[in-house]
Amino acid sequence: MLGIGNYIFRLIPANPILLRVVESGGKRTRDLFIRCGYLGILVLLVMFRLLPEMGDMDGSLSKLTSTSAQIFHLMSYVQLGLVALLAPVFTAGAITQEKDSQTYDILLSTPLSNGQIVLGSLLSRLFFVVTLLLSGIPVFGITQIFGGVAINQIVVSWLIACATAFVTGSIAMAIACLKVGTRRTIFTFYLFILLYLAVPMVIEQLGYCRYTWVSGPNSTSHVSWFAGLHPFLALRGVFGETEYQPPQPGMVASYSWPINWFLSSPHTFYISFMFFLSFVLVTPSILLLRRLAQSTTTAQMWLLQLLHLSRGNNTRKPRNVWSNPIAWREAKTKASANRAIVLRYGFMLLGLAAAFTLVMFSGRVITPARSLAFGYNEQARTISVLEDDRSVIYRVRAPGDPGGPPTVIKFGDQTLQLDALRPGLAVEQGGFLVKDHFVTYMKVSYPEMVLSQAKVRQFLLGAMIIELAIIMLILTQNAASTVTREKEDGTLDLLLSTPITSRYYIWGKLRGLVSFVLPLAAVPVASILMFVIYDLFHSTPWAMQTTDWTVLPESLLVLPGTLVMVTAFAAILGMQMSLRCRKTIMAVMSSVGIVAGVFGTLWVCGMGAAGSRNLSEVGVGIGCFSPFTLMALFVSPLDNTGGNFADYNALLNARIVIFIFGWMATGVLGVVVWTMYKSMVHNFDMTIRKQST
Repeated sequence: MLGIGNYIFRLIPANPILLRVVESGGKRTRDLFIRCGYLGILVLLVMFRLLPEMGDMDGSLSKLTSTSAQIFHLMSYVQLGLVALLAPVFTAGAITQEKDSQTYDILLSTPLSNGQIVLGSLLSRLFFVVTLLLSGIPVFGITQIFGGVAINQIVVSWLIACATAFVTGSIAMAIACLKVGTRRTIFTFYLFILLYLAVPMVIEQLGYCRYTWVSGPNSTSHVSWFAGLHPFLALRGVFGETEYQPPQPGMVASYSWPINWFLSSPHTFYISFMFFLSFVLVTPSILLLRRLAQSTTTAQMWLLQLLHLSRGNNTRKPRNVWSNPIAWREAKTKASANRAIVLRYGFMLLGLAAAFTLVMFSGRVITPARSLAFGYNEQARTISVLEDDRSVIYRVRAPGDPGGPPTVIKFGDQTLQLDALRPGLAVEQGGFLVKDHFVTYMKVSYPEMVLSQAKVRQFLLGAMIIELAIIMLILTQNAASTVTREKEDGTLDLLLSTPITSRYYIWGKLRGLVSFVLPLAAVPVASILMFVIYDLFHSTPWAMQTTDWTVLPESLLVLPGTLVMVTAFAAILGMQMSLRCRKTIMAVMSSVGIVAGVFGTLWVCGMGAAGSRNLSEVGVGIGCFSPFTLMALFVSPLDNTGGNFADYNALLNARIVIFIFGWMATGVLGVVVWTMYKSMVHNFDMTIRKQST
């Protein structure tokens, strides 16, 4: 597979920058391990998704075909997610790595044109991503053995992943070439990509921004308005789902081009538009590369000069340093810059404001046209119905009362007793019959709310997943640069010449990094606390059962410890890569890829195990070892457990399993962090000595 990639890239006119990477590609052990890890993830996904369904297939070919299609969908999503995360990191370091190694000026002094430098750097970085995609094609081909997957679906999913890699890589390359910022600016762009991938998917899942059309006599289908610009939504349109598929071109003929193309074929529009956008983004870099390289004015300096702003003399008060100054520096100095303060507190305020808004809207009821003002008055045999802001008293007949048949009260398909009526229940239009001022039939329901509890849970879970992903991304990036940065600026040698031991140094780094993100990690916990307090003191008066928790309250006892261990794992992993790698960009690429791969795989496998009908409590326990799955089980246990715990006693057993295994997973992750910490302390001196030779 690597030889095919080399042959394809040799067809491009000779470019020493491109050929240098192509010739060295596959010869380094690190690249081989990454490819093997990528293929291992795909194979594990196939195994974990197929094994739970084997016991339920009973030799049915249709079930095997359906499972094969589900495996293809899952692998396509994982492949696209890895590409969207890895491509910006690989390409963003194309120019910055040349600057760090002080070969950038030499490169500009060669006869190479701007186009050769930019395109060579871009394609050389994307070569590794493209070879990863090519290596996964045989695994995708396995799904065709069982049927349910067409070859064109595999090709289109591969092209969507390639287009995503090219457009994200082109944007990152433009940022690096045009000198609009440093590595932190590139990381901010990386964070923007994560939000761009997550937010439209959440909006679509909540039922907004959809184009709905009639697909049959009694059925409708829809496609998201974001599908032509969003890789995951475009990929979903390829799968041929009944409820999510684009309309035929004739159905959108009233729209002009390219809107009709955008709606009828979002996947081809996405592929074409993203490749075109990549060309548009690369062009300014080619035209302005050398001119900007010779200028000493950055975009920030130019903006300050344009606005006639001056920073003046900065003074500050002395600060108290912790007992471990290394931990203090990692925790405090990273959050002291103006941009860091804005991003840090902006993240916290936005997350808390979103949770507070959900709490307020979840309790707001849309006033029905007719509702019960009071419950059933057993002594007077009456009920009070609120109509047009006035209360009307009606008489009812209980079973055994003379004068006629008893009053029938319906709640959906369920027949209620008269004493089950509660104030606030809505009386449905057409479900209210009165004869001689006696109610003969009444149909009641819960009043419509501004946001239903199901919608609130989806919003809350989506926000918590995005928040945790952002926290892990921020922490991993900072941890991956914590040692390499000191190697590059020479301060590590100064630190090692002091009496500071390796244990003191590494523990200080780990403690400081975790302390840095603890206020951010408190946002999802505070969001849960808001809902628990609200549900505890604001139960609805018309509820006919015990309090229905929006979020299980025991999550407040489990999630804080889980989030601390997750952040500690991301920090120690980033520090491991920062210690082993010589350059910051390589440490960031390796650590981000590993963290995304590990937790992404745990998430997919955990959701599959928790939702399996065959595994039941065992599957729920397995799912608790993924922090994302654990949050989903706490927020919405019924929707994420395959309907295995519908009744109260079964749900209580599931809650006990989630609580116990949640703490077990936290303990296991703590043991992993401690083992990695001890290994890093033990090998610190030897690793530094090897890199100094």
